[in-house]
Amino acid sequence: MYQKVLFPTDFSVHSQQVMERIGEIPGIREVVLLHVVDTASVQKTGAGPGTEIEPVTSLLEQNKKFIGDLGLTVQSHIEITEKTAHQGTIGSRILETAERENVSMIVMGARGKSLHDLFLGSVSIYVLHHATVPLLLVKSPQQDSTGERATPPATRPLFAKVLIPTDFSAPAGEALRFVKETAGIDEIILLNVVHAEKNDSGLPGLIKSATVNIGLIRDELARSGFKVKEHVRVGYPPDEINLLAGQEEITLIAMSPLGEGWLRGLKELFVGSTTYAVVRRADRPVLVFRPINREY
Repeated sequence: MYQKVLFPTDFSVHSQQVMERIGEIPGIREVVLLHVVDTASVQKTGAGPGTEIEPVTSLLEQNKKFIGDLGLTVQSHIEITEKTAHQGTIGSRILETAERENVSMIVMGARGKSLHDLFLGSVSIYVLHHATVPLLLVKSPQQDSTGERATPPATRPLFAKVLIPTDFSAPAGEALRFVKETAGIDEIILLNVVHAEKNDSGLPGLIKSATVNIGLIRDELARSGFKVKEHVRVGYPPDEINLLAGQEEITLIAMSPLGEGWLRGLKELFVGSTTYAVVRRADRPVLVFRPINREY
């Protein structure tokens, strides 16, 4: 399904950790490595962009060897930004490369350097909002109070246990296509969050309707041979999604960037507020897949 993957890297420890998991992507055959040289940052040191190329080339070769040893085809690119580099400049270079190379997925780390980034790097935010192909975001391990990275739990394959939130909208229905076309999924957890107050008089009816609808999706997936469990919860969707992800020890959250709110006329929001909030708060990988039909 995801035969050709674009992997932008800054050669940080986190990027290396993401690269180590790239072979777990279903159907992957080829990786396009990309490093963007930020001339604005380089010039602050008094050096020219040319001084960056040699070490970058060496690091790319090391990365190419690592990925090649996984049995994957690799190509690499170095892009140099304009002097007015900012998050959009670097992000646009990533997206331009994705379009030029006709990749089927972008995979990148997600980490923020300040509270302003809300624990999601600004470049990752830009790509999240503008990408037209699926985007897999992998967070850095969280740090404890001493500043040390927390020891991650035993690693399972990325697609072993997938949480799919749904609001039953047409874009969310893309989850069914995603699941059926993705190999290697051991278990699927379906979730619908009823966004209502606990004392809402209409709550029982909403829960009943959600239970029926999510049951239909469960049955369809079960007929296709998948192991499926479903949940209906009440509350704020991003919080409930991330809470369940922890409780069920999910390996990947997969969701559409669009939802019911978008259908009500918020088409200027390319990424729905729920998806953005989940990605921002999640402590595990999130795959944002894109609907094929843009005319919902």
